[in-house]
Amino acid sequence: MVDFMRKYPATLSLIVVNLLVFLWMYLQTGTLDGSPWMQYSFEHGALFNPYTFKNEWYRIFTSMFMHAHLLHLAVNMSALLFTGSELEEVVGTGKFLLVYFLTGIAAAFSTLYWNLFLVGVGASGALFGLFGFSIVVHIYYSRQQKLPIMPVLVSFMVFLIVNTIFSEALNGDHAAHFGGLFAGIVLAFSSLIFTKSFHKVGVEYIFLVLLIVIFFAMPRYQVRYFDFYQQVLVAEDSANSIFDKKNISDEAFANAFKENTRLWDSALTSLNTQPYIPEALQSDTFKLRRYLNLRRLENIFRVAMIERESYIYLDSIELVQDSLKHYISLDYPLSMAHVRVKPEEPEPDEAPPMEMTKVWYDHNWEEIPGPPASYYRIGFRDSLGRWQGAVRDYYISGAIQMKGTYKDDKRDGVFLYYSDHKTYTSAGRYRNNRSTGKWETYHTNGRLASEVYYTDRYFLKNLWDSTGHQWVKDGEGKEIQRYANGVVAAEGEYRDGYKEGYWYGRHENGEMYYEENYHQGRLIHGRSRSLRGENSVYDASSEYPLPEGGYKKLNAYLREEAGKINSTMKGTVRLSFRVTTDKVLADIEVESSLSPELDEKAKEILREGPAWIPAREHGQKAIEGYSVVSIDF
Repeated sequence: MVDFMRKYPATLSLIVVNLLVFLWMYLQTGTLDGSPWMQYSFEHGALFNPYTFKNEWYRIFTSMFMHAHLLHLAVNMSALLFTGSELEEVVGTGKFLLVYFLTGIAAAFSTLYWNLFLVGVGASGALFGLFGFSIVVHIYYSRQQKLPIMPVLVSFMVFLIVNTIFSEALNGDHAAHFGGLFAGIVLAFSSLIFTKSFHKVGVEYIFLVLLIVIFFAMPRYQVRYFDFYQQVLVAEDSANSIFDKKNISDEAFANAFKENTRLWDSALTSLNTQPYIPEALQSDTFKLRRYLNLRRLENIFRVAMIERESYIYLDSIELVQDSLKHYISLDYPLSMAHVRVKPEEPEPDEAPPMEMTKVWYDHNWEEIPGPPASYYRIGFRDSLGRWQGAVRDYYISGAIQMKGTYKDDKRDGVFLYYSDHKTYTSAGRYRNNRSTGKWETYHTNGRLASEVYYTDRYFLKNLWDSTGHQWVKDGEGKEIQRYANGVVAAEGEYRDGYKEGYWYGRHENGEMYYEENYHQGRLIHGRSRSLRGENSVYDASSEYPLPEGGYKKLNAYLREEAGKINSTMKGTVRLSFRVTTDKVLADIEVESSLSPELDEKAKEILREGPAWIPAREHGQKAIEGYSVVSIDF
């Protein structure tokens, strides 16, 4: 063993160094698993064009001593032991080391030039260099001894075929292998031509100078493209971080999106100014160019939504996000994950399971077993039957009617409503089933009709007719509505965002329909006359549903029925509900709960109680309305 070490010191030293590096990597990563192992290699010395040519030239050498896995190490060290020891004995230790490192460098240059964003490790490039040098030596001495060279050439071809197949199975780097092999052959012939010997050192220095020149002359387009890609990732991280911001103003959100847009612009400019993009990257650059423009557009819509306080931009954002899905799969994603999507918040452990559900509704939005129906809903219901999360309502034709989100069966979040001919009807936000903030309504032709605000009470800020003429601006103005034949349908004034004073309405034939008096938006009194000559006198109570027989009769009924319930739990269940034009009680919600059992009993008592009279518009026309009752147990 001692004689072997004295005879082949360079070969054994190289083997020992490779083994020690592999052991060190294992101690650092704690695993031989592919992903963390290669990630460590990538970060600590593997060959990677953008890093190597930018400022980490040392990777050309460190990568020679790193291996992808145990089998990779075993195969290379076996080859180094047999090929290296044979060549070291022939050319000497000094010459051997120069051949090893020079051909290893040449192999690294080959992979840097021919491979696109490859992370390369391993000694095989230098080993192929040793073999290339050895084959020339064998051919030369065969000729000197007048031995046939065909066996040598056959052995060479067998070596190439076997190693190519084996390398393919191990996902080997063919560019490095053939680059090292060619460099070894050239170096051997150069030694023979210029020094007449395989032992003398001299031509290697010229070879080294040539390699240095090649290093600085090699193209840097991968470096520039990689830098551009990092700009994309910075913009991506910046965009994701915006949604992590808490308790900041709308103005701050808008400014954050504007700043993020500048990052997308910068990345797009960087892409458009790339001096050279190889054919292999053409598909990726096409996708990235579209991706960057879409992300810019997404931000523009978000800023417009905030600054204009208009939720209809959510549809545009949704369309952009759907389009983005077509451009996130790249052939060369230059990170561990191309698009860093913010993970969804996990559901609490105690949250009941949910399943996708399709429910059918009649024209009153009452749930029915199935078609024929007027509408249907698709969304998630929990095990208690409550709607949770994103919900979509559709007309029976399949056209979208509503997009919104529910929490515990109550509207909570942004809602968009649509007509059956695919125009908006209204858009705004609910909080705990109540309208809040700004709401927009739209005419049937798609034009904006009104902007109203819900704070402590309803406030109309701006109002337009279907032609785009503005009647009310900043809560002040006079509205005139007309029928298609030009007859004035309604007219009156707004002050401070509320109806004020007398409002007048006419039937389509021009006859007087109603006269109403308002104060700060509240109806004081009104009178109307139908086309059939029926007269009505009414006040604000007509705008709400009423129980038949009055509240006195209803309250007596509720007390009697609640008294029949034998329960140890005492308290009040408060219910809200919608009364349709057909006198149907719908959307019964528990506003104040006692227990699931008493809540359900309260709903049953309400349904079986006195009928309800729908709300009346102008004291004449039945309209839908909402009411609330409390049942004491």
